Amino acid sequence: MEARKTNHMVLKLVIHYLILLLITAAAIVAFFYRGDIDSFFAKKLTGVEIVDVILNQIPLVIKSIQLIIIAILLNLLLKGISKIGFGLTDKTKTIINMILSLLKWIIIIATILLILSVFGVNTTTLLAGAGIVALIIGLGAQSLISDILAGIFIVFEGKYVVGDIVVIDGWRGKITSIGIRTTELQDIGGNIKIINNSEIKSVINQTKFQSVALCSINVSSAEKLTKVEEIIKNNLPQIRKNIPAITEDISYKGVQSITDTTTELLFGAQCYEEDLYQVQRDLQRELKLLLDNNKIECFAPPTYVIDEKKNK
Repeated sequence: MEARKTNHMVLKLVIHYLILLLITAAAIVAFFYRGDIDSFFAKKLTGVEIVDVILNQIPLVIKSIQLIIIAILLNLLLKGISKIGFGLTDKTKTIINMILSLLKWIIIIATILLILSVFGVNTTTLLAGAGIVALIIGLGAQSLISDILAGIFIVFEGKYVVGDIVVIDGWRGKITSIGIRTTELQDIGGNIKIINNSEIKSVINQTKFQSVALCSINVSSAEKLTKVEEIIKNNLPQIRKNIPAITEDISYKGVQSITDTTTELLFGAQCYEEDLYQVQRDLQRELKLLLDNNKIECFAPPTYVIDEKKNK
């Protein structure tokens, strides 16, 4: 199923670029035969005035398509540059991506203006009028300006960069993009959260330093605690070898809690934040296997079942 999905995506990508290649080739041919095309469509081909007027616009449409093709190719070039990250720090990559994002919008705006000029629109007058309109819009678009300024400060202060795992407004995820206006986070389930830069008030960066994976296990209170601790102490080095993601020795924190039936033991292991949950699961498994092999009874946390019929 996965292979079929991959093949479908590859086929779709090939078709996409094939169409783009054909349109690009047609635009190049049209560029070299521009004079012939202009003179051909300048004639009255049908004798019907409305149809001829429409046909006369075809050279302008072709020129517009050529400009669009150039813009697409430039954006593809920018996308390719953004994926080149050899030897660059995360902060440098983030700054480059923001600059490339800005260039992308400049290319889009410039292409629109050039297409308008092709159809005879006075873009100089348009830009002068746009300045007044922008001033009016700017007064009502303070949040947009705040997002842009906040994005610039985020990048150049470097408190967090693309690839860091952070907690923003209770949402934990890896930063996949820091744009001019928004920041994107992806959680462990693949969900994407998009936050306006100006709305980011506080951030917990969990990548700056290594994290501690905490794990607890409950053993029977009938077991002799010193015996259990001795067995665990002797086997912690081997458990660390079995979990390569642990970066330092596993520490036994001691007794977390005691009940009538169980004694809860707490353990900690340093690891990188992206490995935190997996290390917790692996450590829990290794401890359970160790206790089972040594005939030490351990328990899961108590589960309570509510009988709704009796409560009625």
